[in-house]
Amino acid sequence: MLINNRWVRASGSLQDKPISIQFREDWQLARDQGDYHLCVQIAWHAQSLDDSTGFPSAAEQVRIVSFTDQLQARLEPDEGSFVMMMITHSGVNQWIIYTRDLDTLRAGLDSMPVEEGLYPIEVVADEDPQWNTFIQVHSRIDPVSATEISDAPSGV
Repeated sequence: MLINNRWVRASGSLQDKPISIQFREDWQLARDQGDYHLCVQIAWHAQSLDDSTGFPSAAEQVRIVSFTDQLQARLEPDEGSFVMMMITHSGVNQWIIYTRDLDTLRAGLDSMPVEEGLYPIEVVADEDPQWNTFIQVHSRIDPVSATEISDAPSGV
């Protein structure tokens, strides 16, 4: 596999609200390969929030983690796309995905199970061969606040 499934988590605050950012430990390997020139951003606007944190409620986090697992299972096996970052802030979960091909990514998204109803997501795609979207966020992470976690990203 091109990159491993080890993640780093950074926590802090942005505009006086908590923020959690998780990103692939070895993200540079995919970027340096040069094939992943399309950036897809998926935003999930939480329907219920934990008032003390501003993050999605525990029940909604279960669905978000399941969605994240499905994203990886549907998009990554052939290494055509990689979920590279997940951001949780102010009631919004955002995934930053880099892909070689939008049609294949769309087919992966369309194959996700929806037994519990459609996901409350918005999807945007842009050309981003220099990975500016990822790097803008990553460059603002305080290395002291980042801790390595293993396997797939988790809830906040």
